[in-house]
Amino acid sequence: MSKAVLTRYNITVTASVPEPLTIAHVSDLHERVADDILAMLRRAKPDFIVVTGDTFERYDNRPQYDFERRPIKRLIINIIHYTNYILTKFQRDKHKAKTENAYEFLMRAAKIAPVYLSLGNHEQKLLDVDYLFLKDCGITLLDNASQEIEYKGCRILLGGISTWDYEDFIEDYRRQKGMKLLLCHNPQFYADHLTDSDIALTLSGHTHGGQIRIGKKGRGFFVPGQGLFGKYAHGSFFNGKLIVSAGCANTVMCPRLFNPRELVVLHLKGKDYGKI
Repeated sequence: MSKAVLTRYNITVTASVPEPLTIAHVSDLHERVADDILAMLRRAKPDFIVVTGDTFERYDNRPQYDFERRPIKRLIINIIHYTNYILTKFQRDKHKAKTENAYEFLMRAAKIAPVYLSLGNHEQKLLDVDYLFLKDCGITLLDNASQEIEYKGCRILLGGISTWDYEDFIEDYRRQKGMKLLLCHNPQFYADHLTDSDIALTLSGHTHGGQIRIGKKGRGFFVPGQGLFGKYAHGSFFNGKLIVSAGCANTVMCPRLFNPRELVVLHLKGKDYGKI
């Protein structure tokens, strides 16, 4: 498993933030062991933790790209998917996806700081036992839902968009007032639909950093939902309003190259903080 890194961003918003906030961003755990991510979480001492999808494996084994209409590209994607599926059967047991890994990670994270979790494309439908686990751990699930939270005197309208049936939620969320922080698994959705919104900050994952980063700017080779050399594979976009994590786990047999697993920590402050 590749070494994980911690990436920090300093984010300035126009809303009132009496004291700077530290927010930890976890994405794409995929039921893997990530003890190094947990160690970094403890050292970061966040005010709260957000998890932006694909924590659990709750889907069948068909490719997630059936919507792709171009036959050649669809064929390539399916070949990659099924080849990887066969090769993962030969993984060592400790590297395989197991629900208890996700449970252990979330349970330990919730002891560090409050946890807010949204869903990704690998979580088509959580199981009853998942809902019970989240409730018992005090983890807030934001599945096409929002909740006003307050830390250090800063009020945030925290929203979590699902990758399924999100239209009504996002329309209602955009109408609401307040400083908005959106958990949105797929960054392409923000790029396509939300750049003209008043959402202060959107956090995403899904891309796994493009798996292989190429060139000085580190463009991802293959970016889910964006194709070859997709633009929004990793980093900060739209003047810091969209932050994309490279993800916390390795999930395919193809190794990451120049693309370490990642924990994102954001230091959020208001525009006028520190001014007399």
